[in-house]
Amino acid sequence: MKIVSSQVLYEGKLRGVRDVLEAEDGRRFRHETIEHPGAVVILPIRDDGAMLFVEQYRHSVRRTLLELPAGTLEKGESPQVCAQRELQEEIGMAARDLIAVGTLLPAPGFCNEEQHIFVAKGLFPSKATPDDDESITVVPLQRAEVDEAIRSGRLVDAKSLALLMRAQVGGLV
Repeated sequence: MKIVSSQVLYEGKLRGVRDVLEAEDGRRFRHETIEHPGAVVILPIRDDGAMLFVEQYRHSVRRTLLELPAGTLEKGESPQVCAQRELQEEIGMAARDLIAVGTLLPAPGFCNEEQHIFVAKGLFPSKATPDDDESITVVPLQRAEVDEAIRSGRLVDAKSLALLMRAQVGGLV
């Protein structure tokens, strides 16, 4: 595909861009992309095996969700540094061991976001410093409770479900 033209439709925390593309056979079409700086998602596991989730209001879907700690990369920030920052901000913990388990592409049909995913172990207290727009409750769940949250539909956040699967097949939970 060749980009023929590009137009910024929106600029804020994210950017909306409309490209005109040309295929090898000469066909032209438009495609809109949300440009995202990237993010991290972390599965924090306490020494007793409990996994630490957060409950927070997500205005885009107008409800409170159960999900794993996550956050957006700041300009020039490495995924590892971002993961430690998000652990501190959202659950008041830091991790001695931060195990990278890959990346996710949550919505490649319309967004270029890449999520770097981690399992955090060797947790220790660190002062929680949530962002001004966050109201977070930490929810520790044992494995059976996580399984029930998935079965019941309480846990519907795709990035959390995908990280749990990656950690499971990798033998980390």
